[in-house]
Amino acid sequence: MIKTNQEELIHLSSTFSKLVKRRFGKGPETSYVVSKGTRLYIFMRNFITPAEEVLIENNELNLATTFRNTVINAVCVEFVAEVSKILGRTFDYFFHDWNYEMNTGLLLLEGSHSNEEVKIDGLLEDNLFKLIKEVSTGFHKRPDSLKIVKFTSNMCVVESTGVLYGLKRLLYEQRNGDVLQQESREIKKGYLRHKELFQEVFSRRIEDLFIMWDYENDRNYLIFTFIKEYNMN
Repeated sequence: MIKTNQEELIHLSSTFSKLVKRRFGKGPETSYVVSKGTRLYIFMRNFITPAEEVLIENNELNLATTFRNTVINAVCVEFVAEVSKILGRTFDYFFHDWNYEMNTGLLLLEGSHSNEEVKIDGLLEDNLFKLIKEVSTGFHKRPDSLKIVKFTSNMCVVESTGVLYGLKRLLYEQRNGDVLQQESREIKKGYLRHKELFQEVFSRRIEDLFIMWDYENDRNYLIFTFIKEYNMN
C-alpha cells in the first residue's frame, strides 16, 4: 500500500495552485489533493479566468476548452515532475476535466501500474454497473469492462475500458480535438440527465460529475463527487 502524508499533499496543492497562477495569471480559489494507491486527484474550485469568461459568454466553449487544455498540459508537465520528486514515484499519465457551469475542475495523475480495484457492496456495484452500461449505450460504445478504483463517502471513481467506436478512434488519430471536445461535453450532459437514477443507486446526492478520456488506451473515468451529508442529531 502506497501511503502519502498530509503535509506532502498540502505542499503539492500549494505547488499546483502556484503553477496554475503563473501560467494563467489566476489560480484556483481553492484546491486540495487526494492520494489513493498509484493515483493522485487534484480538485479545484473557482478556476475560470477573465479571458475564459469572455469566451464562454460568447458561446466559444471549444476555444475556452482548447485554451485551458493547452495551458494546463504545460502545467501538468511541470507538476508531475514536482510530484515525482516529492513522493518518490513516477506518474505516466495525466487527465483533466473542467465543469464551467460549476466552476470546478479535476486533475488525475496515474502511474503505469494502476491496477487497484476497490470492492464495495455487491448489490451496489451490480446496480451501478448496470446503470452505466444502460446510459452509456446512448452516447458511446457500451464498456467491455468496468471496475471501481476509488470509493469513499465523498467520491466514486469508475474506470471503463473498451469504450471507443472506430470513428472516435479515427478522430483521435487525426487529432480532431474540437469534435472530441464537443462530443465529450454532450456525453457528460447525457449522464447528468440521468443524475437522479445514479443518486438512487448511490443513496447519495451527487454534487459533480467528471469524465476523463484516455483515447490512446480506449478507456475513460467516470468520477462522481457527493454532497456532504451532515447529521444534525
